[in-house]
Amino acid sequence: MLLDPDFGVHASRPDGAQALYRAVLARAVLDLFGKAIPASEGDDAQLARREALYFLTRERGAWAESRSRLCGACGIDPDALRANILRIIEGGEIVGADARNAFGGIEKARALWRADQSAPAQTAAQRTKQAAKRQAPPRRVKPSYSAARSAVLPLLSEPRQFKELIIATRGEYGDGMIRKVLANAMQKGEVVRDDAQHTYVLADAA
Repeated sequence: MLLDPDFGVHASRPDGAQALYRAVLARAVLDLFGKAIPASEGDDAQLARREALYFLTRERGAWAESRSRLCGACGIDPDALRANILRIIEGGEIVGADARNAFGGIEKARALWRADQSAPAQTAAQRTKQAAKRQAPPRRVKPSYSAARSAVLPLLSEPRQFKELIIATRGEYGDGMIRKVLANAMQKGEVVRDDAQHTYVLADAA
């Protein structure tokens, strides 16, 4: 059996308190590989199978420590038990099983193991994707010339310096775009510049 290295021969046969501890381990194995779980059906059954998987396969942490203590109390090597469980999960057979029909849930255990192994990678990938979304700057659409012109010219109903136009438009259009609007407007005679004051104003308001 899974808990019996020499399948019931000589020193591996437990007695007394050891038999009780081994019964607990055997229950965990049956919860993991069993066709039916006595706890209940549905979600409770899946939870029992999942907890058995954690208890029997975790390499470190609370589940591994619990397995180590229980195995130590009944003379079983916890690492050997884990290796045997993993061997079966990864495709091996249950050697020496007395009642193979009792282990009809092996494929369910294997599917649960695969899902458990892929979960950390999926979580990490999702976190990376979410972090990238948070860190990526919002994509800005370049404003059109007509939009910049419509925003800048009304501001020139009174004399304004170039830096005042930048502040008034909150930097939305950029220096180059505003300079282009001013240059074109001056060429058309719509805007005049006071070189002494470094200001711009609509020709009609000058």
